[in-house]
Amino acid sequence: MKADPQLVKGTVRLLALRLLEREPMYGYQMIQHLKDRSEGYFQLGEGALYPLLHELEEQGFVRAEWREQEARPRRRYYHLTAKGKRELARRRETWQGFTKAVDLILEASHV
Repeated sequence: MKADPQLVKGTVRLLALRLLEREPMYGYQMIQHLKDRSEGYFQLGEGALYPLLHELEEQGFVRAEWREQEARPRRRYYHLTAKGKRELARRRETWQGFTKAVDLILEASHV
C-alpha cells in the first residue's frame, strides 16, 4: 500500500517523538526503524526527517549530541527532553481522539 503524503506529514512528528522516547537515535536509524516497524509504509528520506529533527530541537522537544564511533564517522544522536515527553503525551492523546472519531464514522452501520 502506498503512503498518502498528507497523512505521513501529519503523523511523522508524533512517530519521531515516540521513537526517541524508547532510546536516543541518529537520523538514519530513525528512518530505518520507521520503515521496518511500519512494514515499509513509512519510507522517509533524509530531506523529510532532518528538517523535522532540527525544528524539534529548536522547540526544545529534543536535544542532540555528537557521538564518536570507533572506525566510523561520528553520528548526531537525538534525545527526547522532558518537554518532548509532555509534547508526545499531548500528541498521543490528540491522535487517539482523532482515530477513535474516524473509526466511529468508518464503522458506523448508518452513515
